Amino acid sequence: MNNNIKYRIEFTKTDRMIFIGHLDLLKLFQRSIRKAKLPIGYSWGYNPHQLITFALPLPLGMAGSGEIADIQLTRRMDTDEIKAALNGSLPHGISVLCVMEIEAGALGCAAAVAWGDYCVTLDKKYDDFEETVNNVLEKKEIYIERTVKKKTKTVDIRPLIRSIHVDNSGDVTEFNCNIATGSQGNLKPDVLIEYIFSLMGEVPDLLKTDILRGTLYTEEEGVLLPLCPEEKFI
Repeated sequence: MNNNIKYRIEFTKTDRMIFIGHLDLLKLFQRSIRKAKLPIGYSWGYNPHQLITFALPLPLGMAGSGEIADIQLTRRMDTDEIKAALNGSLPHGISVLCVMEIEAGALGCAAAVAWGDYCVTLDKKYDDFEETVNNVLEKKEIYIERTVKKKTKTVDIRPLIRSIHVDNSGDVTEFNCNIATGSQGNLKPDVLIEYIFSLMGEVPDLLKTDILRGTLYTEEEGVLLPLCPEEKFI
């Protein structure tokens, strides 16, 4: 019987850490957990591994300010103690913001995540961007072609867009959006950007576009709840 205590961790992935992939991030956390001497639980079998799960891997090169991981410890610890121990062993660019204990039967973060906040800064100011976004939000259906595993199909991405808010007050165009981010539905922000630009008759320069993923949410009866709600509320 597994009597491990489950904890949820919210952390940042910024600076040079945005250039390490998911497997390297996993190894980094495994080493940091050992260095912090946390009583991490291990799986059973011939090749036991630390019981740590990430909600949703970030694309290489994208920063995150509200990334989520679940770990299992063999004994109960104070959440502030866990936070301090991890922050003392993790490198610059990875910082633990929040640690909370979760119920033994609670849905794991990878299965629970459904929506995510994204902050996008474009390469310059686009005067017609806000009007274009308003037209997008008025649509009931948005069909685009997506290629997955060499198969192309037409999908409706409108249900995957919850909100878009544009700030055109500065020298560049910025917008915040809340879009589907999980196993039950997923809309990549670059796909949304490319669609909006196609309506303007332009092609975005994604290499000069900054994207920051913020809070990750689960959904209960139509209400969004942060996966680690100790620090953030909706």
